[in-house]
Amino acid sequence: LMYAEAAVQGYGGANGKSPKFSKTAVEAVNVVRARAGVGDVHSSLTSSISAFMKELIRERAVELSFEGHRFNDLRRWRLLNVAPYNVKTRQFFDRAEPLDPSVDPKENKVVGWREEPIITRNLIERHYWLPINTADVSIYEGFGQNPGW
Repeated sequence: LMYAEAAVQGYGGANGKSPKFSKTAVEAVNVVRARAGVGDVHSSLTSSISAFMKELIRERAVELSFEGHRFNDLRRWRLLNVAPYNVKTRQFFDRAEPLDPSVDPKENKVVGWREEPIITRNLIERHYWLPINTADVSIYEGFGQNPGW
């Protein structure tokens, strides 16, 4: 997925590829999706860099969930303080009566689906940077602290 991001940004789109690697950005994503048993990226998402990046952002969230990469990904993409990425939500739904335990649970209908915000992260421009240790900044007069810190 990192290669796909680099290829789309560095070589001009979803069909961009490094001269040192045989796969395009979209082909690299499709390898990951195939491993998970998911179909290829839809062609409508490969028509522009912005459409493909939206899909790549979603794909990284799904593929790397619970691995601790999301915060740094959002920093890199400068999306920390952009909705919906700064809003944490929870989702609720009910099953329609009558519930039939003898069938696949997917066959029981869902009703009353709702989503509620839990927290909105109030992140600002300085959160795109990490603070530099004060002792390190003090070593040289021309070496300043990162913005906002």
